[in-house]
Amino acid sequence: MNNDMSGQWADSQQLSYEQFQEQVKLRQEQEQQRAKEALRSAGLDQNSQHIQSIVQVLYGVENELKLAENQLQMQMDAQKRQIQLCQQKIHQAMAQVQGAMPAGGSTQPASRNLMQ
Repeated sequence: MNNDMSGQWADSQQLSYEQFQEQVKLRQEQEQQRAKEALRSAGLDQNSQHIQSIVQVLYGVENELKLAENQLQMQMDAQKRQIQLCQQKIHQAMAQVQGAMPAGGSTQPASRNLMQ
């Protein structure tokens, strides 16, 4: 009876050991699969990070372009105001010249040439 029980116990131990070995093998395969997936994911993450950094650089360039456009617009507006001030001064000077001229016929064409 002891032999039968010890034989059964040995068989159950053997079965447990085989199951254990199978579980170890299964775990190793699962870990290898997870490691492969992790490497793929890490590669994708690096790709995503690289693309995201490129997008950030592009946004930075876009902002720089907007700033440059605004500066250019401000400069153009300032130059336009300067031109308008110069035109006003010219018109004022021409009005003063016209007002200072005698009402003779010979001086009238000269003032008209200044206005044109």
